[in-house]
Amino acid sequence: MTAHEIAARGFDEYVRIDGDRLRRALVAHFGVEIGTEAAAEALAVAWRDWDRVQSMANPTGYLFRVGQSRARPLVRWARRRHRFPDAEPSAPTRDRAELLDLFDSLGRLRPLQRSAVVLVKCFGYSHREVAELLDVNETAVNNLVHRGLRRLRNLMEDSA
Repeated sequence: MTAHEIAARGFDEYVRIDGDRLRRALVAHFGVEIGTEAAAEALAVAWRDWDRVQSMANPTGYLFRVGQSRARPLVRWARRRHRFPDAEPSAPTRDRAELLDLFDSLGRLRPLQRSAVVLVKCFGYSHREVAELLDVNETAVNNLVHRGLRRLRNLMEDSA
């Protein structure tokens, strides 16, 4: 087996184990469209630089930061696109309106708060897992979740 095959096998193993965690974190941070694209680009960087990435203490935290960097132009483009909508949105039903209020409120949280809240409360990640993924300490995750939930509650009450 060549060195390239061994390195590829390590990358495949990494993607199988941690690739979904990375994608979920970036989707929680940026939304489905941009987060998925950012995760794909971060994994492309991991593949290209696998010799260096595999030796890091926290490769997922590093790749999360890479994904954040790759998402910046996509976020700017999305903001411009939403300034000029193509069509009027349809009238929402009550359930859809509540869901839209939740998504709007989540979107108004700071990105790290939103990521921590979604990963802990929606995906069931432990504070330790989120801390490793976001490359912050557990106390920071605890604060992000606590403050994020409080702000989310206030935003939802204001929209009701």
